Amino acid sequence: MSNREDSNHKAAQDADKEELVVGRQAVLEVLRSGKPLRIMLADGLKGAIINEITLLARQRKVPVKRLPKTDFLTEAGDISGNQGVAAMVAPFEYCSLEELISISRKPKEEPFLIMLDHIEDPHNLGAVMRTADAAAVHGLIIPRQRAAGITAAVRKVAAGAAERMPVALVGNLNQAAETLKKHGFWLYGAEADGDEEYYRVDYKRPLVLIVGSEGKGISRLLRQNCDQIVTIPMPGTVGGSLNVSAATAVLVYTALAQREGWLS
Repeated sequence: MSNREDSNHKAAQDADKEELVVGRQAVLEVLRSGKPLRIMLADGLKGAIINEITLLARQRKVPVKRLPKTDFLTEAGDISGNQGVAAMVAPFEYCSLEELISISRKPKEEPFLIMLDHIEDPHNLGAVMRTADAAAVHGLIIPRQRAAGITAAVRKVAAGAAERMPVALVGNLNQAAETLKKHGFWLYGAEADGDEEYYRVDYKRPLVLIVGSEGKGISRLLRQNCDQIVTIPMPGTVGGSLNVSAATAVLVYTALAQREGWLS
């Protein structure tokens, strides 16, 4: 292989290792939390966040490329809600389950993790990640197959949370659940037919909140591994249920309220 061919091959390999993050807040959080490879801005953008992005990029010596809108869409991709701002970053780095367990053990805090049972909608995953980050959940656990991963769409919805939230990628959720129980975690599953209202259980313990997929809920074997199945009452509807991300938000903030002593 000639030097030129070798150089082109290496450039193609490097390009494969890049991922796209779009949206003003998401790109700003990437700059705050790490160092993107480069930033692209559509011409004519103004505002406080744009100014902060350009200033921080200059301080971190991250190249910024301003492009006509059509060229921006060609290079950055026409992802919904891009707001004319994009960054190329290194691929999202997952952690192992063992690393996540270690991360979750904070001084004077009980560990709090969320396990997502084959959530396929990137918007639901991004919304759960944003809620988890806001409520200081220590991390997420997602399966390697048949589920959404941390993509550009997820990072956009998460609005920066993906740059801070540890995520363990596991091959088998049931095995992960068994490992967590061996480490002293309690597993609470959320289902419409749960045997206890969500506000009646004890969240002040090492906890894994398990939320099922959009259509099927929690799988049978994983449900059997749960210590408690909680339900969110729906007095205003018959046979309905909350969206995955909305249900997770209810449960996460109930747990946070109890842990922080907001509830009498």
